Amino acid sequence: MGKEKQLYDIEIFKNFFCVGIRNFKTKELLFYEISEEKNELEEIYNWFNNYDGFLISFNGIHYDNMVIKYLLKNYHNYKNWSWINITLDLKAFSDKIIYTDIYDEEIKQLKYLKTKWIDIDLFLYWSKMLRISKKISLKSLGIQLGYHTVQELPYKHDSVLNVEDLPTLRYYNYTHDLGILDLLTEKMEEDIILRANIVKEYNINCWSMDATKIASEALLLDYCRITGKNPFDVRKQRFVRNTLYLNEVLKGFEPNFKLPIFQKLWEEILNSKDKFSKELVVNHGNTSIKLTYGVGGLHSVNENEQYQTSEDFKVVTSDAASLYPNLIINYQCIRFPEVLQKYIQVKDERIIAKKAKEKQKDLFFKLILNSTSGLLDMEHGWLYYPEGAMRMRLIGQLILTKCVEMCLINNWQVISANTDGIEVIVPRHQLKQYKEILDITCNKFNLDLEHEHYEKIVYKNVNSYIAKTESGDVKRKGFFKLPFNEKGQKEIPLGDSVDEVVISKALHNYYINNIEPKEFISNPDKYELHIYDYCKSNKINKDWTVYHNNEVVQNLNRYYFSKNAPYLLKRKNGQGNFHQVNVGEGVILFNNFKEKNWKDYNINYNYYISKTNKIIEEINNYNQLTLF
Repeated sequence: MGKEKQLYDIEIFKNFFCVGIRNFKTKELLFYEISEEKNELEEIYNWFNNYDGFLISFNGIHYDNMVIKYLLKNYHNYKNWSWINITLDLKAFSDKIIYTDIYDEEIKQLKYLKTKWIDIDLFLYWSKMLRISKKISLKSLGIQLGYHTVQELPYKHDSVLNVEDLPTLRYYNYTHDLGILDLLTEKMEEDIILRANIVKEYNINCWSMDATKIASEALLLDYCRITGKNPFDVRKQRFVRNTLYLNEVLKGFEPNFKLPIFQKLWEEILNSKDKFSKELVVNHGNTSIKLTYGVGGLHSVNENEQYQTSEDFKVVTSDAASLYPNLIINYQCIRFPEVLQKYIQVKDERIIAKKAKEKQKDLFFKLILNSTSGLLDMEHGWLYYPEGAMRMRLIGQLILTKCVEMCLINNWQVISANTDGIEVIVPRHQLKQYKEILDITCNKFNLDLEHEHYEKIVYKNVNSYIAKTESGDVKRKGFFKLPFNEKGQKEIPLGDSVDEVVISKALHNYYINNIEPKEFISNPDKYELHIYDYCKSNKINKDWTVYHNNEVVQNLNRYYFSKNAPYLLKRKNGQGNFHQVNVGEGVILFNNFKEKNWKDYNINYNYYISKTNKIIEEINNYNQLTLF
């Protein structure tokens, strides 16, 4: 990546247009605008027309990029226009992109308009479904990254700005928008480097692709190279989803269940079509567990439970290694034989790359292996294969069920099952027997199990737990996750919530280090906490007007809980009754970071202590009740 890297962001109003550009390495800033105070149309045109490095943006390809290309295309006409006509035209085009679904010829031409620069759109590193479900935005990521200021666009998009408004908007653009983008680029540099290596080594133009798209393109290029087909024609292929008779989908697979409850389950699956979901309550020997079957895999219902290794018993977790990739290979879950062979090759090449410590190759091959299962379910993708996806998921659940059955037959208590593994309480003197029996069971299906011993595991539910292994490592899922693990690696992925992480840190210290929540939470200096650990963020829909301390405030706010502080309130369309955002709890807005002595923050420690203790009490009380 020898080329220069520039970050950029634009703002558009009826009577104002600006673009901020910041050099990622030197932090040198360029800022151009078109307004009643200055018309820098020519400077904007010359810079973008001649720049041949990387342009890094957030949602740039589908918005900022289109507007800039529109300006370049219309430059020679704009030269003869007044500044206000230029901004009005740019604003009209911007609204067309934002507010309509029209994908007309004009937009299509601009999308494919060639430029000298190379786009890196970090927004597109998340898949579309994740972007939607997590409501990922640059401002929300700024909060997660600890950016010092939380500020929404200071004026409504349809505003006509006054001259005195312009300094505020300029500062917002080149300081805050570019500031967060700079911080995000720094945090995602490894993702960019991976794509740089893929471009260089495999000639896939993936600068602005999510992992699934990269996997699709990599497999497509190999498929077309082998078959001689045109990638464009292959991408256009569409496959009809026929009725799926599960006895046909599972033809050739036989779990050979011994217990009547699972024999009946197998029979129900074979008699089903298109889908299968079921809740199965299993009571056998010392095991009492509810198993759920469905699209998301096999899961048990675990609620407020704790298990601990004792003198006589060990808690063992057994996970199927690379479950979905191995099922895809073992049961031919890919539509095209050529792609399946390439997928097998990728798996072998990854093993070689991992042994050779070739990190970039290892990451690329891992990306392909882990992303392909999702491609089988993408209705408009060229790899769409519902039969294969169904076969992969059902067989995975059935193999795990077979492992559960073997535990029941041997009177080992199964306490949990989750997608690719199970947790079991095993007598110490039977550990060798347990591993041998489970390994033989999975080996029959050409799968390997990885076993580990837990010192303890604490469930809030099956997707939120904390476990300490006998080797001293700690595993956390769900709201037990910390921003970073013990090795300094990011544990909460970018785009996920970091609200009130002092609670997850307190739970970690309670269950792992035996530190009481009150001691931990109320001594931030002693335990090296940060004010952000106590903060929460909330983005309230624009249909509501938000108030704090009798003033209208922005809809996105970062805050922490404080005694005798004003409530955060909202009112639908600024009318009618007020509603408390956090019922009964006053907050101090912390949209602008200020470092203070801890006592000056006036944190309501009791709020966080009470919330943490409630979780602990729920877990403890449930376990107490289940003993009788």
